[in-house]
This record gives sequence, structure tokens and C-alpha cells, in this order.
Amino acid sequence: MKKIYFSLLCLFLLSISVAAQEQWNLERCIREALAKSLTIKQANLMKKGSEIEGKRLRMEHLPNLNANTNLGVSFGRVINPVTNLFETENSFYQSVGVNSGLMLFNGFRLNNSIRQNNFQTKASDDDIRQAENDLALNVALAYLNVLFAYENLEIANSRVGLTRHQLDNLDKMIAAGTKPENDRFDIQAQIAIDEQGIVTAQNNIDINLLVLKQQMLMEADFPLVIERPSLDVSQLEALENQSFETVYSAALSTQPNIQAAELREKANQLGIAIARSQMIPSLSIGGNLGTNWSDLEKAPGNFITKKIAQPGVYINGQQTLFEVENSIPTTYNPISYGTQLDNNLGYGFGLTLSVPIFNNYSAKAAVENAKINVINAAISTDLVKQTLKTNIQNALTSAKASKKSLQAAEASSLAAKVALKNADRLAEIGSLNNFEYLSARNRSDTAELNELIARYDYYFKIKVIEYYMGRGIKLN
Repeated sequence: MKKIYFSLLCLFLLSISVAAQEQWNLERCIREALAKSLTIKQANLMKKGSEIEGKRLRMEHLPNLNANTNLGVSFGRVINPVTNLFETENSFYQSVGVNSGLMLFNGFRLNNSIRQNNFQTKASDDDIRQAENDLALNVALAYLNVLFAYENLEIANSRVGLTRHQLDNLDKMIAAGTKPENDRFDIQAQIAIDEQGIVTAQNNIDINLLVLKQQMLMEADFPLVIERPSLDVSQLEALENQSFETVYSAALSTQPNIQAAELREKANQLGIAIARSQMIPSLSIGGNLGTNWSDLEKAPGNFITKKIAQPGVYINGQQTLFEVENSIPTTYNPISYGTQLDNNLGYGFGLTLSVPIFNNYSAKAAVENAKINVINAAISTDLVKQTLKTNIQNALTSAKASKKSLQAAEASSLAAKVALKNADRLAEIGSLNNFEYLSARNRSDTAELNELIARYDYYFKIKVIEYYMGRGIKLN
């Protein structure tokens, strides 16, 4: 039984280890960052608010409907709200009503507001896409920095191996009596320096992995392992040779922030017509239905007939006693709540025409402010385009310079490797002292590192140009 438990435990730990070593490629890292981004969530909420406002504006085409009631108590001499007669008695009363209204014409304010909201909603959608693109670019940069750190670690490990190999050769020469034993100290010092380089390289991996995790809002202790594809710069399209006009034209049609700025400019242009609607007469229709109840209202009952003399009646010039039979109630009974509401029901409807004549300059000021908003929106669009133009110019110039640096670094690295190979042969036969050999080694190491830096720098700068051309973010 214990063996079974032990086996299950081993399988469980193995499954955890396999899951922990699952590799993440750039696409997955970008998806994770997009799913967790607080900035994108805020942008989505702003778009949602714009959609809600659009729905509210469209619903204004329908008539409104409201119900109301007023319940109260009165003391002393008051008007009975049902009979409109004065009563001197404490009473309870209630009024119930329903009213509805519909705007028939308001200077096209509603239609223009709906169109304006449509532009703003589309602009919010472009804001989301721009935030997603920017985040993807940042994740790609962090990912490439991790790849660079891993390659730098491989170079550091290789450097230690080469130095140890040199120490082995030196030991053979010392044993043969062709080299003094003191020569070991220089090589041992170099090994210590190279091993320190491994620690530094590993620290850089940890730091860059942390930056990548932060882009994805991961915990620092998450066991992130990324794929390490081989980045072949020779397969990259030489986009640094593209003309500025070609890249800029593509960016204008693909960059969401440009489209968002242009949409907001159109939305602000409609703001002028919306403001002018305050100067145009408006027409609305409305209706109401209402009724009342009061505990003062009572119905007469138990009628008796009495003869009542009518003075001032003459027959043939002679005053005559004339009596009229009248039915007189002896009691008053409360009228039920439902009966009162039914008996006192009233309704009506009407048209309202509002003609603005003088409104203390508020409408005129609204129009002027709307015109200023249009100018500001146009300037904002120009600023976004100018920023894009500057960024593309810098990207193309930087890519060209980076390509030249890469070519120079490759040539320098090749020459340094040839020199190191020659130094290795001379060192093996004892024709090169330690200082000369280590100098050749350091030149080769520096040249190799510079080539690695130049390669990644050029690679990322080409990816930036691809980003501006709307090709997305992906590795070879």
C-alpha cells in the first residue's frame, strides 16, 4: 500500500513539474497580457458607457410614460381636492395620475446626437485596439529581452568552457616544464571573471523574465518558461529600405489612434449642429390622465320627502302659498376608494411649441464653444499624425543605423574569432603568453556580445516598422 501511495505521489509531482515547465510562446504571452490588462478593461468600460448613452438617445424617439401619486393629510379649513369646496374638517386625500410626452421636433438635436455618439463609440473601439497593439509591442520587447538574456548566458557558459580548456592545456605545458606554474594564476583569475559573467547573465534572465511577467500581471514566483525560437535576421525583410511615404501611408490606414482621432473630429463637428438646435423652435405633444380620492367625499342616503314653501309666488296678483316636495338625505355614507377614482377620472392632451427668443447668450455661447471643440479636435488629429510621422522617421533611421551596426559587428566578430583561433594555436605550442591570449579572448568575447546586441536591436527595430505597417507582432 505504501508503494502505491509513493507511486501516486511521484506521478502527482511529475505532473506538477511538467505543467510548471510548459513553455509559453510570444502569442500566448500577448493573449495573457491582453486578457489581464487593466488599461484595456478601462477602455472597454468607456466603450460600454458610450454604447449605453447611444441606446438612451435612440430611446428618446419613443414617448415617455410616468405615473405619479400624492398622498396627504389636511387640517382645518381646506379645499376638498375632489369637490373643490371649502371644508373645515381633518381629512386624508390622494391624487393619482399618468402622463406621457413625445418630442416631435427639436431642431434635429436628437438625430445629430445619435450620429455623434456613433462616432464616439467607434472611436472608443479604436482606442481599445490601439491599447492592445501598444501592449503587444511592449510584451514583444520584453520577450525579446528574455531571449537575448538567454543567449547571453549561453555565451557566458561557453566562455567559461573555453577558459577551462585553456587552463587544461597550460597544465600540460607546466607538467612538461615548458611553462612556469605561476602562469596558472592569470587563467584562474579569468575563470573567476567568466563565472561572474554567468551569474550576471542569469540575473539578467531573472530580471527580464520579471518584466515580462509584469506585462502579463503575473506573480513574480510564477514558473514561467518561454519558447526560445531561433531569430534569423537574414530572413527579415529589409524594411529599413522602405520609403517614408510607403510606411507612413500604411500607418495612416492601419493605426487605430489615427482613426480614433478622425472619428472624434467628426463627432465634434456634429456638436455645432447640436448646439444650434437650441436656437430652433421645438414642438412636443403630451397627455395626462388623473383622478382623486378624499375621505371627505360622501354620498347622501336615507332620503325623506318634505314640502318646502316657496315664497314670492303670486296668482292673479295675490300672494299664494306654494309648496314644493323635495327629497332630503338624512345620512351621508363614505364613497369607496375605487368608486371615487372612477368617478373623478379626467384626462387631456396638448401640443407645446417652444420658440427661443432670448436666452442670455447661452445658445450662442454653446455654438461658439462647439466651434472651438472642432478646432481642438482637428489640432489633436494633426498632433497624433505628427507624432506618428516622427516615430516612423525615427524607426526607419534607427533601423538603417542598426543594420549598419549589425554588419560592422558581424565583421568585427568574425575577425576577432579568427584572431582568437590563431591565438589558440599559438597558445597550444607555447608561443603566446597569457596576457596576449587573454587579450585576444576578451576582444573576441566583446565582439561576440556586440554582435548579439546588434542582432537583437536590428530585429526589434524591424518589428517596430512592421507594427507601423499594420502587420502585427510575431516572431519568425
